[in-house]
Amino acid sequence: LVARPVATAVESIAPLNVANLRTQPAKDAVAIIIGIQDYKRLPRAEFANEDARAFNEYARRGLGIRPDNIKMLLDAEADVVDILKAFTNWLPAKVNKDKTEVYVFFSGHGLPSDDGKLYLLPHGVDKDLLEKTSVGQKELVAALQAAKPKSVTMFIDSCYSGQARGGETLAVFARPVSLKVEETAYPANFTVISASANSQISSASPELKHGIFSYYLMKGMEGDADDNKDGKITIGEMQGYLADKVPRHAMKMNRKQEPQLVGDANRVFVTR
Repeated sequence: LVARPVATAVESIAPLNVANLRTQPAKDAVAIIIGIQDYKRLPRAEFANEDARAFNEYARRGLGIRPDNIKMLLDAEADVVDILKAFTNWLPAKVNKDKTEVYVFFSGHGLPSDDGKLYLLPHGVDKDLLEKTSVGQKELVAALQAAKPKSVTMFIDSCYSGQARGGETLAVFARPVSLKVEETAYPANFTVISASANSQISSASPELKHGIFSYYLMKGMEGDADDNKDGKITIGEMQGYLADKVPRHAMKMNRKQEPQLVGDANRVFVTR
């Protein structure tokens, strides 16, 4: 495992500006936002905290989620127990059956086990005790499904690529993991947009001061992803925007990164 690669491009790019979002009225929605940058036993996941803090603001303004319905966990606050309690204790108390929309945002390291199971890595994860000190993606999906929300939308700025089964550092500021990854199935009411394909590295950029995926996700929410300019950004429009912008920026560091979508492309994500 290593931290995300850092781009060296010099072209000027507009910073994120949450004020570009139309403030949405409060709705029946909750969010769990996790950013882990400074790991206890692993290299940094560069700019992960900035990703999470920014998305907190975008969730409030652009998705209409009340501050008391947002659980944000950063660094040491995002250990395995804290994450599991957020999904199994805090979340069910906030969800009205078949009415509440749930959003999950994660920026940090990911890793598959030797048998290909996917894990999101908490602050104190120990790669030698992976199953005991990390959070299985299937476990989180099961907890989300058990809460019986109307819908679940997940944004995962992490990756499952590389050659780090022995914990080798492959490159400064990269986030690789292992190549053997099982297929992940999601329930019908889930939408999952992830930063890269399984064989690719999820990258960060000092130019953007964010993960590439996170930056363009939020820039898209500001309106850049509204391809047909109808005032509504669908999941499909967002994916199309990310599929254009993220690979272009990743190419600046000679990397290949292609965001992946699972879910209903026609569902409206943001209203402008």
